[in-house]
Amino acid sequence: MSEAQTLAVIAGGVGGAVGAFVGVAIGGGALSVALTTLVVALLVGCGVIASAVIAGDVEFLANADGE
Repeated sequence: MSEAQTLAVIAGGVGGAVGAFVGVAIGGGALSVALTTLVVALLVGCGVIASAVIAGDVEFLANADGE
């Protein structure tokens, strides 16, 4: 598994966990909890990936010499 795939899996797991916690904490019906979980998971997951890219930990694009 490449670094990008590993990071995506980690980001998805972290985002899902945080999203589920927020969804349950807010309460409401099953649909609202599911939607809140999805939105928060996407935001947290994207944030984790973006911070890693900005920090230079993961390179999503190949260099000009193919590395």
